[in-house]
Amino acid sequence: MDHRYCIVMTQQEYLVDYHVHETFSSDARSSTVESYIKAAEDLGLSEVAFTTHFIITGYDKFFGIHENQIAEYVENIKNLDETTDVKLLVSLEVDYFPGEERRLEKVLDDYCFDYVLGATHYPNDLDIGSLKHAPSFFEGRSISEACDEFYSYTKMAVESDLFDVVAHLDYWRKFIHLVRDEPVELKDYGTVVYDMFDAMNSYDVGLEVNTSGRRHKHGIQYPINEFLEAAFVSGVDRVTIGSDSHVPGTLGFWLPEAVDLLRDIGFKGISRYQGRKRTQHSI
Repeated sequence: MDHRYCIVMTQQEYLVDYHVHETFSSDARSSTVESYIKAAEDLGLSEVAFTTHFIITGYDKFFGIHENQIAEYVENIKNLDETTDVKLLVSLEVDYFPGEERRLEKVLDDYCFDYVLGATHYPNDLDIGSLKHAPSFFEGRSISEACDEFYSYTKMAVESDLFDVVAHLDYWRKFIHLVRDEPVELKDYGTVVYDMFDAMNSYDVGLEVNTSGRRHKHGIQYPINEFLEAAFVSGVDRVTIGSDSHVPGTLGFWLPEAVDLLRDIGFKGISRYQGRKRTQHSI
């Protein structure tokens, strides 16, 4: 059975999907905003945040939206928001690059985004989400050493003060099976991750429960349960949920389960954004 039709909502539930890619992401060219609206209406979703890729530099620069296309992207979503009861949010998934902070700040300030999702796909200029490049990130060192580099890089992204939320905080696991047979545990994540939690608290940056991991080979959401528990104990209380959909058929995927997971850990709500202002919806 198609998972997305298994969603059952009560009057008290308020399901949102805060990580969705449409046609301006080159890996979602056929997925129009209109097609997502239809899927969201069928599912009874309350909000959908469109987070097309924006990669300001590097070898994947043209993988996402170009700067001169952002105005069209924003206008299209705002116009279509008038056609549905589903609230459509204008957002971006923005890759962080050290040294590009001011350029990114200018782009983000030029448009009325609802929230900005930060991403750290390229530590040390290696694409950790690439089947070809991911193994090189771990080569010649332990998983913990690689993680210390990754979370140092992500901590810099948090401290840039550019982002409301940081996406899939252990996305490096996507191809971990290429270098390690057994599943990773929190003890493999190094020590810098705890410094990153402190930075998230200082800069009011949230984390994302990204359910796409449930569709990947390892079968676990990003980040793992232990990570979420450690973040909660460290005081991180801003959290969004997203399917990381690139096609309408995965919209809403595993989101009710993500809410249950957060509730079981002790989180009291999920974060909502509009005009980059945060509110909390109790769960």
